Amino acid sequence: MSRRSIEVVVHIDESLSQPDIADLESSLSEDHGIEKVHINPTRQHLMLIDFSPEDVNSMQVLDYVKNKGVHAELIGGI
Repeated sequence: MSRRSIEVVVHIDESLSQPDIADLESSLSEDHGIEKVHINPTRQHLMLIDFSPEDVNSMQVLDYVKNKGVHAELIGGI
C-alpha cells in the first residue's frame, strides 16, 4: 500500500539567491516527513512542499521552513 502525501504552498517573504534556494530545498528535504520540496525559478516566493500527513502536519511543515531562517506563511493545500 502506498503512502498518501499532501502538497502545500508556502509563501517566502524574502528574496533568496539561487544558492540560498538550493540550500533551503535540500535542507527541508532532510526534515522528518518531508517528501519533496520545489521552488519555481520564475516564482521564487512560492514553495511547494509534499509531506506525509502520517508523520507531520502542515503547521509543523511551516515551522520547519521558519526554523531555516526565512519568514514564511502557509498559503494552503493543493
